[in-house]
Amino acid sequence: MKIIDRYLLRTFLVPFFYCLTAFMMMYVIFDLFDNLNDFVEGQTPLLLVVKYYLILFPSVLIRIVPISLLLAVLYSLSTLTKNNELTAMRASGISILRLMVPFLAVGFLFTLVVGIVHETVSPRAAYWCFNFVREQKRNDPAAVYIKHDLAIKHQGTRRIWLVGEFDIRDYRMKQIEVIQQREDTSDAKKIRAKEAQWLDGHWWFRDVVEQVYDQDGNPMGPPRFALTEEMEELTEQPSLFLNEFKDPEFLSSLELMDYLNTHQHREAPALARIQADLHSRLAMPWTCFIVTLLGIPFGSQTGRKGAFLGVALSIGLFFGYYVLVNVGLGLAKSMLVPAVVGGWLPNLIFLGIGMVMVYRMR
Repeated sequence: MKIIDRYLLRTFLVPFFYCLTAFMMMYVIFDLFDNLNDFVEGQTPLLLVVKYYLILFPSVLIRIVPISLLLAVLYSLSTLTKNNELTAMRASGISILRLMVPFLAVGFLFTLVVGIVHETVSPRAAYWCFNFVREQKRNDPAAVYIKHDLAIKHQGTRRIWLVGEFDIRDYRMKQIEVIQQREDTSDAKKIRAKEAQWLDGHWWFRDVVEQVYDQDGNPMGPPRFALTEEMEELTEQPSLFLNEFKDPEFLSSLELMDYLNTHQHREAPALARIQADLHSRLAMPWTCFIVTLLGIPFGSQTGRKGAFLGVALSIGLFFGYYVLVNVGLGLAKSMLVPAVVGGWLPNLIFLGIGMVMVYRMR
């Protein structure tokens, strides 16, 4: 790495980490305003509150990293311009596009990092925090984690699950009925059990009653009974049940795609909403790269006009971008535009604006 690249990175990354830390602290403060009464009334131990905010951080990176990148680009480039350092670098024969490579590389790197976190850690962290806050509001905290009367049809295996109770903490189920259907949707077999538990990658049923049916729906012989049985044929995993009642914001893109594949029978408006959430989720991490690209021309042009203009521009840019994101998402969920257009169009528009502005800097 060249000396000039190290210098530019240091000029950029120092204000970025200051901004990131400041926004994290602001997020904690605003979240405490919302939840402090619940923590106090629920007599939540301090260590649990600290754990809550440590787990919460991965789920908010998608919100605070882009604005931190934008402010850092505006500040660093405006400072370099104000001190005539960019002018000196360009006078020595280095093109403006070459000088911007370290900034764009950092923006792309954080796109990948935020994308990985957004896809892996963030959904589970957000769902845990959501349930943790609800738990503090309830007189019976365990009730938060118990889901009742689930009815799930898995298209791939042609099985219908009817579950009386499902515990999202350890995946225990009560009052289960599994209906295996044939291709013509007639019932081939019914399995009933009093309880079920997920152990070693398989479902274990207790107090099992199994009845096989012929093509006309008549029982074929007496039912089979078992006290405890490992149900190797039932390949549905706990995630199938969790994804059934989770809000899409708590699902990764892979889980959203799996949901679409296993719920093709649902009505078109419901599938359109899930498809819109899927494309929006895939597009969101690219905000990091786009705002870095947008910040370059604004930061280099406002060096002599004060930092306040850069901050004002960043607020205006973010307002316009997220308004367009929400408009696109709303149009896609209303089936007025295809989901891929609603999810990706804001990114493409602002990416085009940024590329044109950077090109005009040459």
